[in-house]
Amino acid sequence: MSELHIIFGPMFAGKSTYLINTIKSLLDTQVNTLEEILIINHSSDKRYSNNSEICTHDNIKMPSVSLNRIDEIFNCADLFNKKYIFIDEGQFFGDLYESVKSLLIIYKKTIYIGGLDGDYKQEPFTTSRLFDLIPYATTVKKITAKCSECNAIAPFTKRLVCSDEQILVGGSDSYKPVCLNHL
Repeated sequence: MSELHIIFGPMFAGKSTYLINTIKSLLDTQVNTLEEILIINHSSDKRYSNNSEICTHDNIKMPSVSLNRIDEIFNCADLFNKKYIFIDEGQFFGDLYESVKSLLIIYKKTIYIGGLDGDYKQEPFTTSRLFDLIPYATTVKKITAKCSECNAIAPFTKRLVCSDEQILVGGSDSYKPVCLNHL
């Protein structure tokens, strides 16, 4: 049965942790082996590991496949054995919308996507079309962080380094979570 679960929010909200915990829960209750799960991260995400892994800011890691485009998995014969597909850093995939629709509708996969809901200017990542997938979603969950200035709810990501590039991969040296008052 196909399902789509979207988890979005600012940096440091726990999106990768949410995905890893969901994978662990599936392994404990519904899935016999990790072979039934495909975990994808964008190849540009090397913040905490040079290996192919989803990695949290707390350094919790899970092996993944590093890809530039999600449609690269359609050439993999093993795709038919996968029941669940987890995509971290969904905002970086320019083919997210088309590929997820195919995985959902044609391949009947259950998909979890974690991604930022906005860039450092609170603008959507338009190339991924993450928000355009909401009408197909079974669940949509927005999670927040704690403001690095006042501990209030932080739904935003503030860039700390000078750059006009929309996509600039970085960790706590480059970004921090903030509330509207500290944006």
